[in-house]
Amino acid sequence: MTESHRALAPDGSQDINHKLDALIVACATEEWCKVALFIARVTDAASAVALPVTGQHIAQRLYALVETGQLAAQGNVRRWRAASVRSPGRSISS
Repeated sequence: MTESHRALAPDGSQDINHKLDALIVACATEEWCKVALFIARVTDAASAVALPVTGQHIAQRLYALVETGQLAAQGNVRRWRAASVRSPGRSISS
């Protein structure tokens, strides 16, 4: 575990997940975006705020946010190149 992980929380996970979830939701727009591209955008945003996460960690949090309805999805989000995500609020058929 890196020093930056320890600085965020004793075990590093809860605070990082909370910050990462907020960052993922902030990166979402009303336009559909392929999961692979969206993860790349979140990776860039995380680097800009010195949040030490991997693409896989971002993906795991993205899956959880889709399950809880905080992000809308088309397709199987685990297939990064085939599925799309966006902020919720409009119907999926839009």
